[in-house]
Amino acid sequence: MTETVHTPVQEYLRETEEGLDVALVVPNEMARLGLKTMLSAISIRHLVEAESCQALTNILDRIPVDLVIMSCTGHEFDVLEESLREVAEKGVKVLFLLESAAQHMIVQAACLPVDGFLIQSELTRADLVDALRRISIGEISMPSTLARQLLSQVRERGGVNSPRPVSLTPREQQVLSLVADGLSNKQIARRLAISEHGAKRHVANVLAKLNSPNRTLAVVTALKEGLLPAQA
Repeated sequence: MTETVHTPVQEYLRETEEGLDVALVVPNEMARLGLKTMLSAISIRHLVEAESCQALTNILDRIPVDLVIMSCTGHEFDVLEESLREVAEKGVKVLFLLESAAQHMIVQAACLPVDGFLIQSELTRADLVDALRRISIGEISMPSTLARQLLSQVRERGGVNSPRPVSLTPREQQVLSLVADGLSNKQIARRLAISEHGAKRHVANVLAKLNSPNRTLAVVTALKEGLLPAQA
């Protein structure tokens, strides 16, 4: 007899007595089938599929969705941002699936208004569960592999300091460094011996000062501003 193991996201959903309504916009059939298999083992209330961003918009007008898992080919990044902003305006979270951690994809994806990233070539059920959990509690989900690649690639491209310098307090500077290391609000709170609410407030202040909608773009901006040390 197989023992049932409850994942963190299942525990979270059980506590709130809710489920997630998820939409998939993943053109790659193998990736889409793999995600459907993983999602079937998690407490997902409803799962719908869309062939394109336009089809997704039509679905969102008719069906309430909590989260969209989306991917696209590299050449579509330049036309994707507007669609993602429309999705965000509807209060829907977006988990973006990158084909790989290649340089051009990282740099383009970093500026997208999304709530988390997954790397298709490295995707596991545990990664998906952790991403859903983080997004469900309002955190940005980014694999450590992607975070390291992002930092490396942006450094290689070189940063140009803005004419309007960003001023961070010593505590905000600490928080920024921990965000760049990929730590969650809870981990930041533990590391700095402060409350989770305090950590969340400091992160929000850092993002506001860097004029960044998410942690990924905040790290990119901080590197360009010279706010992170070379070996961060």
